[in-house]
Amino acid sequence: MSNFTMKPEEKKALGEFASIVAEESAVVMSTLLDKKIDIKVQGVSEADQGNVGTEYPGEIVVVTSVFASGFDQTNYFLFHKQVVAKLSDLMMMGDGTAEFSEDHIDAIQEGVNQMMGAVATALSSRLNKTVDFQPSQAKMVALADSGIDVNNFTISNFSLLIESRPEGKMALLVAYPVLQEMTSALSMEPAAGKEPEVPETGTVVEMPGLETSPAAEAERFAGISGAEAETLGKAVSWEMTRLGGKEQERLELLMDIKLDVSIELGRTRMLVRDILELGPGAVIELDKMAGETVDLLINDKKLAEGEVVVVDENFGVRITHLISMEERIKMLQTS
Repeated sequence: MSNFTMKPEEKKALGEFASIVAEESAVVMSTLLDKKIDIKVQGVSEADQGNVGTEYPGEIVVVTSVFASGFDQTNYFLFHKQVVAKLSDLMMMGDGTAEFSEDHIDAIQEGVNQMMGAVATALSSRLNKTVDFQPSQAKMVALADSGIDVNNFTISNFSLLIESRPEGKMALLVAYPVLQEMTSALSMEPAAGKEPEVPETGTVVEMPGLETSPAAEAERFAGISGAEAETLGKAVSWEMTRLGGKEQERLELLMDIKLDVSIELGRTRMLVRDILELGPGAVIELDKMAGETVDLLINDKKLAEGEVVVVDENFGVRITHLISMEERIKMLQTS
C-alpha cells in the first residue's frame, strides 16, 4: 500500500508532468527509430508495491534517472523485456523482431538519456528553473530485488504505439517529494504571451558576428560555389522557419551551452625512455596514414570524421562522416 495519498491538485500536476514526458519522449523516439512513435498516458496514481509487481512480474529492465539539478531525487523507468528488445533492435537498425539480449540494455539506456534530455528542457521552461538529469543507468532485475521502495513513489503508466500499432507499455516512478515541489507550477496554466516571431519562408537569417552574408560564409568554410552556397543558406533558413514557437523556445535554452570540441589527428604509444629522449626536431609517428580522416570529438566522445582544410590562415575540418546512433551505442558498450 502506498505511504501517502495525493491531493487533487497533486494528481493534476502529475498528469501534466506525465504528459510532458510522453510528448517529449515520443518526439525523441520517433527520431531515433525513424518511425512514427506515440506514447500515451494511461493513468497516474500513487504507486503500490503489490500492484506494480503484478504489472511488471519477473525480470524487467529498470532504468534509473537521477536529477542532476532542480530536484534531489531519483526516478525509475520500468520496461518489459520484449518492449526493450523491440525498441533497441529498431534503434540498432534492425527490424524490431530480435529476441531480447543484454546488449539491448545499453541501447534503451541511451534512448532514455535522449528522452530525459528533452524532458529536462521542457520542464525548465515550464517550471522557470533549471532542471537536468544525470546519465541514465539501466539494469535487468526483478522489481522485488531492485531496492526500490515503490510505496514512496507516484506512478505514471504509458502505452507505446509504433506506426499506430500497440507494442506494449512502460511506467515511470517519480518520488512523491518531487511532485509536491512542482505541483504549484504545473497546476497553473502556462502564462499567456506573444509567440516568438517566425520569419517568412525563404528568409535568410542573419547570424550575429558574421561580417559577410551567410552564403559567403558557407562558401568560405565549405569550399563550394557562390550559387551553391546561396542555395544552402536558403535551405538552412527554410528549415529554421519550419520550427514552431515551442520548438524555438526549447532550442533557445540550449544555444548558450558550451561544449569542448577537439580534433584528434592520431595516436601512438611510447616508452617512457623514448619520451624522455624527445627534443626539438623529433618526429613522432602516429597510427594514421597521411591523407586519412581525422576524428572530431565532443566532450571526448567521437561524433564525426573529417578532412583537414585551410580557412584563410587557420586550420579547419570539413565534416565527411557523422557517427550514427548504432555506432554510438556500440561505443558505449565497449567503453
